[in-house]
Amino acid sequence: MAEKNRRNAGETLVEVMASIFIFLMMMGILQGAVSYSSAALARNKEIRARNAEILESLAGADTEKKSELTFQFRASNASLSVLGDRTFAVDAELAEKQAGYTDQNGVRQNVTFYLYRKPGGDTP
Repeated sequence: MAEKNRRNAGETLVEVMASIFIFLMMMGILQGAVSYSSAALARNKEIRARNAEILESLAGADTEKKSELTFQFRASNASLSVLGDRTFAVDAELAEKQAGYTDQNGVRQNVTFYLYRKPGGDTP
């Protein structure tokens, strides 16, 4: 009986090959996950740098007045089925600012931000 157990004590070639195959599959999945996360991190850094450039450009941009507006407000319930009988108005001025940034292809782009502010105000 001891002789039979000694013969069957080792791993078969099929078992070793199966375990190596499973190990290689797991390593491939892990490598893909690491590659994906490093690409996402690089893209995130690129977007943050572009946003910082836009904010810096926006802070130094001049505001250009476009028009004077008056917004009328009227109270209602959440479903808009009951409207209040009183209205109030808010005067506002529409202005815009231009900001520039360089896109991922190295091309200079401009973006327009529209601002509502109180009439005659210097700041939005």
